[in-house]
This record gives sequence, C-alpha cells and structure tokens, in this order.
Amino acid sequence: MLPFFRRGQNMKHELFVEQPILDIKEGVKVTEETVLSYKTDRVDQVLNNLVLYTNLIDSGSNGTNEYESKTYISITLNPGDILLFDEQRGYYMPPYPVTSIDDAISDITSLSDIPKYKEVG
Repeated sequence: MLPFFRRGQNMKHELFVEQPILDIKEGVKVTEETVLSYKTDRVDQVLNNLVLYTNLIDSGSNGTNEYESKTYISITLNPGDILLFDEQRGYYMPPYPVTSIDDAISDITSLSDIPKYKEVG
C-alpha cells in the first residue's frame, strides 16, 4: 500500500536530475573564418562563408532494380553553431543541443549548490 500524506503534513521530496547522455562526439564550432572540406565516395562537403554545401550519393539495389540517389543540401550557419562529424555522414547539424565538455562539467558541478531535498506539505 502506498503511503498517504495529508495536506500540512511534513514530508521531504528528494530532488532528482534527468541523467544526461554523455556520448562524446567530435566536431567543430563554426566561426566566420571556418573553412572545411570533406570527401568520400558517398559524401562531398565544403564549408565556406558560413554555408555548408553537401552532396550525398547513395546507391544500391532493392532486389530487382539498381538505383542511385543524389541529394544536394545547403545549410546557412551562424557563428557559434556546432557541426558534429561522422566518417559516414561527414559534418552535420546535431538534432539535439550539444555543449563542450568543459561547459558540461561546469553545468554538472553547479548542481552541488542545489539542496538535495525539498520540504512539501
């Protein structure tokens, strides 16, 4: 049976933090001077003047037909944007917020100043 608490009854709630994903990725923080070039048999990229140009080539077979797909993407970036890097994909905008290791350590360390419990009731 769950404990029953009445309004006004003293109780403490323990405070929790959503566990961060500590998956380390390599990449670059873009500046106005950033110039990059990356090329494989599937990806051809150039970053210049805060614009990332990407040509993607994919080919294969669906069982009966051979296919080749070509995609061109142009992304205008802002100074301070972060591009992650993967050998298969090249440089890409992460679909979620990312931060530097130093900033992540600072954020986690600042949690030590927060009380561990909150009085309720």
